[in-house]
Formats: sequence, structure tokens, C-alpha cells
Amino acid sequence: MKRSKIIGCTILFLALSVLPGIAATQALNVPQLTQDITKVEKQEVILTGTILGACASGCKIWLGENEYKKGDPFVLVWAKDDAFKFKTDATGAKVQLKGFAVGKYVDLCATEKKQQEGMKEGESCPKPANLDNQKEKQLQSITFFATDVEYL
Repeated sequence: MKRSKIIGCTILFLALSVLPGIAATQALNVPQLTQDITKVEKQEVILTGTILGACASGCKIWLGENEYKKGDPFVLVWAKDDAFKFKTDATGAKVQLKGFAVGKYVDLCATEKKQQEGMKEGESCPKPANLDNQKEKQLQSITFFATDVEYL
């Protein structure tokens, strides 16, 4: 009886120590998230980067990779469900965020194409069936909803 309790406790300890490793994902930086957004969209990920700026109330930050240069990718970050506020004086600080990303895509159905297909003004193009087809969509922006923040 005592031996089975010890074995049971050992198995439980091992399972609990392994589970966080299974649940945690590899940390992504902003350029990696931008490149892999269709693979990780709406899935829990860890995002690392540099705070480029924060709103005065601390409700959102902009995250990039090191110092921002025009054309560099960046991500708008909100605290999911307003669960916490970001530090407003942390511009330039490195952070690690846990949460999920959502991409906003540009509709590539051009006006010329609408006219060629005989569509009337104001009529919308059909949505692409396969969102993984990069020819049918273009990433416009990424919003990250953070469930946890750690200042590094």
C-alpha cells in the first residue's frame, strides 16, 4: 500500500512537471509572428519584443523588435479583457507576453476586377475559401491580446 502511494505520487509529480513544458510554446519575436501568423493565429503563444510606445492610460502598447525603423513590423498589444494595465514609462523595455494574435487582412479584390466581372458598384467580392492562399490576402496588421506580461 505504501509503495503504491509513493509510485502514485511520483507519477503525479512527473506529470505536473512535464505538463507546463507541453502547454508552453516556443517564444516568437515580432518578425517571426508576422511571418507565421497564419499558422499561430488565435492560438496561445509567447511573444517577445521591445516596447515601442504605450498609451497614456496603459491600456495598450506597440511592440517591435529592438529600435523601430520605418517599415519594420510591429504589433498592437491589448490586455485581454482589460485584465491589467501596461507600464506607461517602459518604452524601450524588453517584454515577454503570453496570449494570442489575430491578423487583419486586406481584401485584394480590386475595383478593376469587380468591373471586369460585371459587378455593380457597392457589391462585394466573394471571400476567399482558403485563407492560407497568400495570393488572395495580404496581412495589414496584427493585434495581440495579452493574458500575461513579464518585463525583462
